[in-house]
Amino acid sequence: MTTLLLHLPPEVLANIFRRLTTSELLNVMLSCKFLRNFIINDNAIWRSAGQKKLFVYYSIENSNPITLSWYERSRISYNWRYGVYKAQVLIRHYTNYMPWLLFHNSEALVMSVGSALQCYTTNKKGLPCCKVACWKLQVPKIKRSGVRTNDISRFVLRNNLIVCGNRDGCMAVYEVNNIKQKPQLMCHIRDCHENGEVELTTVELFNKNEPFHIIATGSNYSSVLRLWSLRKHETHEPTPDVIYNNHDISVTDITLSNNVGIRCMHLNQLGNKLAIGLNGNDSPVLLDARSCKVLMTPHEKTDLKQVVRDIQWHDPNTFVYVTHSGKLRLIDIRSHDKVYDAMDPFLSSLYCVKSDGDRSIIVGSSEYARCVLFDTRKNESHVQIYFTQKQTSPVYSLDFDSTKLIAAADRSLAVLDFDVNPANVERRDYSYVFR
Repeated sequence: MTTLLLHLPPEVLANIFRRLTTSELLNVMLSCKFLRNFIINDNAIWRSAGQKKLFVYYSIENSNPITLSWYERSRISYNWRYGVYKAQVLIRHYTNYMPWLLFHNSEALVMSVGSALQCYTTNKKGLPCCKVACWKLQVPKIKRSGVRTNDISRFVLRNNLIVCGNRDGCMAVYEVNNIKQKPQLMCHIRDCHENGEVELTTVELFNKNEPFHIIATGSNYSSVLRLWSLRKHETHEPTPDVIYNNHDISVTDITLSNNVGIRCMHLNQLGNKLAIGLNGNDSPVLLDARSCKVLMTPHEKTDLKQVVRDIQWHDPNTFVYVTHSGKLRLIDIRSHDKVYDAMDPFLSSLYCVKSDGDRSIIVGSSEYARCVLFDTRKNESHVQIYFTQKQTSPVYSLDFDSTKLIAAADRSLAVLDFDVNPANVERRDYSYVFR
């Protein structure tokens, strides 16, 4: 039978194999080396075989092109769906933090630990090497009264800038020429909201006019969204603390109704829409980034128990967000309707969310360092659950590409590597839980 198949033209063979299931293809690959190589190297076969299955791509902000063949994508996505991976703890510390991370184009891991921002490069396999940081920096700090810390709450990396929002109510802006080189401080803006009496919870960066950097800041104790216009300079002297002159900076305030504060926000890839998650309301706000006009308003009722903990754009027309009550929702900005609505399998709070812009959404939960993978085509249940570390901590931040998931808990950072051979790795399948 195999001999007869080998005499068929390649296009006929490809047409036959495109009609087989994945398990049938694997059985054919065991018959001989020629058919194995033929099937592995024909992308159309695996693209056809995986039409109804979930493929995990890069997170939406990762601009690194996917170089894997369709066979490799199918193999690794199988591991994502069935919990086949190797887990490794990369960083441990003995103080509780609420870290924020970014796996920048799969070439460098940037992470906040307390008031420090640090960067780690990757090895040949693409895994972060966290033994030695390629650079570290301490953001400028202001000592406040009470129990407030100087930790970085969130940061954003875009347009060759890093903007850090601090819990001491201040903001630090750094210029980045090369992600593997230490950034230079451009400016440190103090007392961003309520004269510094409240923490700076979230920041976002976009360009409104070419001569200016536009930075949006928000606090979960203030309903005011503040837009900072910073004039771009040709050169920056590397001084320890730079304060912009009054002529170089202007401020615009936008008061958002039906909430007690701003928890998170995210700018779409076109740079014209800003999705905002509120404190005190589980319905987000949509803002036109150019005209500052509110395009979508939240519920009229304010509830202190309702919080949008994280929000991300899924594609140009939809954004995804997670809430304190464990809801995961996808909103179409054209109709303002929910096009996807799911719950955490354990009904726990969800702290962070990332999307690949296609069908995969990964969330971080509030317990047991747990991440959950969802498919936007399936409202009824999750795809897989990953216990990233042996801790009871929440996952405060996460990022991923097609082969790995990076999750930050309070005392450690772990990576799950899905580019492994299923025959040599223990399968941790929790896809059936609570179905």
